[in-house]
Amino acid sequence: MPLILGKKTEQPTPQQPLFERIQDWIFKLDVGLGVQWFRLGLFCLLVLMIILLYTGTQFVGLRDPEAMDMGQLGRNLWRGRGYVTEDIRPMALGYLNSIGKPLLDAKLGTQPELWTPPFYPLLLSTVFRVVQPDFQMKVGMQTVRADRLLMVVSWLFYLVGMVLMYMLAREMFDHRVAVLSAFLYLFCDSLLDMGMSGLPMGLLSVLFLTAAHGVLKAEKWQEAGRSAWWVNGALAASALAVGLGTLTQYAFASVLVPLLVYIAVSFPKQWHMKVGLCLGVFLLVLTPWVVRNVGVAQTPFGLAPFEVLEGVGKGTATEIKPGQLQRAFEVDLPRFKVWPVIRKALLNGRELYENVLKEVGSNYLIAFFLAALLHRFRRVEVFRLRRLVFWSMLISMVWLAVAGLLQRNFLNVFMPLVIIYAAAFFYVLFERLQFRTRLLRTGMVGLFVALNAVPFIFTILPPGVVYFGPDPATIVEHVAGTFREDEALMSDAPWAVAWYADRTAIWLPFDAEGHPGEKDFFAINDNVHPIAGIYLTQAILEHNPAEMMSAHDRFWMGMFFYDPPANLPLKVKDGWLTVRGIQVLISTRHR
Repeated sequence: MPLILGKKTEQPTPQQPLFERIQDWIFKLDVGLGVQWFRLGLFCLLVLMIILLYTGTQFVGLRDPEAMDMGQLGRNLWRGRGYVTEDIRPMALGYLNSIGKPLLDAKLGTQPELWTPPFYPLLLSTVFRVVQPDFQMKVGMQTVRADRLLMVVSWLFYLVGMVLMYMLAREMFDHRVAVLSAFLYLFCDSLLDMGMSGLPMGLLSVLFLTAAHGVLKAEKWQEAGRSAWWVNGALAASALAVGLGTLTQYAFASVLVPLLVYIAVSFPKQWHMKVGLCLGVFLLVLTPWVVRNVGVAQTPFGLAPFEVLEGVGKGTATEIKPGQLQRAFEVDLPRFKVWPVIRKALLNGRELYENVLKEVGSNYLIAFFLAALLHRFRRVEVFRLRRLVFWSMLISMVWLAVAGLLQRNFLNVFMPLVIIYAAAFFYVLFERLQFRTRLLRTGMVGLFVALNAVPFIFTILPPGVVYFGPDPATIVEHVAGTFREDEALMSDAPWAVAWYADRTAIWLPFDAEGHPGEKDFFAINDNVHPIAGIYLTQAILEHNPAEMMSAHDRFWMGMFFYDPPANLPLKVKDGWLTVRGIQVLISTRHR
C-alpha cells in the first residue's frame, strides 16, 4: 500500500474488557469525583434535616413585629397599591397633617410608609408575584400559610449565605477551613433562628458576604493584571450590596465607611477614582428612595430619624420611653440636644458591650474572631479584610447606641465572616498541637464544632418554645371576618392586625398629659378616621406589675378588667382566653 505523505496513520486503541472498565468506574466513584458528590449529598441531607428539625420544634408563627410589618408592606406592593402601610403610627398622622399631606386613603385605609426602607418588602412582593399566595388565610393549629411563606424566604437566604460563606472561605484560606466554617454555620443557633424568623437579617448577611467577596476579588484581580473593568466592576458590586443593605436596614450603612477606607488602603495609586466610584454607586442606589420621601414627607428618610429621640432621658423625670413619640398624635417634638443623645448612647453602649457583643452567634466563635485580630495571616488581603469586618461591627455598635437597640442582635449579620476567621484561627492553634493520629485530629475538630453547637442542642431539646404573642386565629376570625376594609381599628399589636386581618390598625396613642391615650384617641377618632374597634392583647400587660399604676398605658389596661369608659364611643366588649393569652375586642356591636 503506498504511503500518503503529510499524514500520520493512527493505530486503533485496543478496547478494555468490560470488567476492567467497570472496575475503573467503581474506583473513580470510590476515591475520585464520585466520593465528593456523595459527601456533598450527605451534607445537603444533613442541612435539610437540621432545617426541618429546627422549624418543627421552634416555629409557632411569626414572632417579630418587624416581620409582620414587612409582610404587609410587601403585600401592598404586590397588589399595586404602592409603598403604603396599614400599620399606622399616630405620629405619622400628626406629622402629615402638619405639612398638609393626606393622612389616610379613604377607601383602603392606607398611608405612605415613612419608617421602613423598601428593599426587603420589594423582594417579598416579587416572591408573592411568583407564588401567588392566597391571603384569605385558613388558620391552623398554630400557624397560618402566610407566616410559613415568609419563613421559607428567610430559609432561602440562610442557604444562600452558607454557599457564599463556603466560597469566600475557600477563596481566603483553603477547603479545610471552608468545610469547618460550613459546619459551624449549620449548627449556629443564632443563624438558624434568623433563618426561621421571617426577618431580613439573612438578606443583610448575604449582602455583607457579597461586599466582602467583591473587594477581595478586586484586589486579587488587580494583582493578577486583570483589566480595570473587572476590578472596578467588583468594587461597584460591593458598593451596590452596601446600598441595598442600607435600603433594607439603615444600620447597615455603618459598613460604608470601613469599605471606603479598605478600598483607599488596598488601591493606593487610584484610590480617589475607586472611592468616588463606590460612593457614587451607593448614593445612586439611595437616590430614588430619598426623592420619594422628599415628595411624600419633605424629609429625605421619612420619619425614621426621629427614632434617635426615643429612649432619651432614661431614669429621669423627662424620660421618653421607647415608642412614645411614634404613639403620640398631638405632641410637640422635642428639639435635638446633644447631651441627652450622648447620655442615651452611653447607656446603650454599655448594654452592647456587656451583652450584645458577647451574644453574637450564641457561642465561643466571637472570642476566636477577636483573638484572630491579633494574628497576622500570610496573605495581605486576608489580613486587611478582617479589619473591614471589625470596623463594620464597631461602627454598627456606635450606630445602634445612638439610634437605639433593635429587638434582634444586629451584629449577627456579620456572623459568617466571624465564623471564617474563627475557623482559620482555630486551625492555626490546632496545627501547633501536632496531633499525630488521625483519630485525635478528627476528634479535636469535632469537639470544637460540638462545643459551639451546644446552644443549638439546648434549643431543640424540651421544653419547647412558648410564645404569648397575638393569636392569628382570633385576629382572622374576629377582626378580618367582621370589619370592612374602610374601617380602622386601634391595637397594641397593630402589625399583627395589619398582617393577619389585612385591616388598618393604628397604634394605641400615648399621651403624656392628664389622661394617657384618651386625648389623642378622640383627636384621631374625630379628625382623622372613625375608630371602629379597639383590639387588645396580653402584650400590653407585659409591663412590670409594680409600674402598672404609673404607666401611661393604664387607660388601656383598665379595659381588660372593667367596662369601657362612659365617654368612649365604643360600648361593646368581647373577651376571649386563647392559647396565647387574653384577647379583648371593644367595638360598636358584638363581633
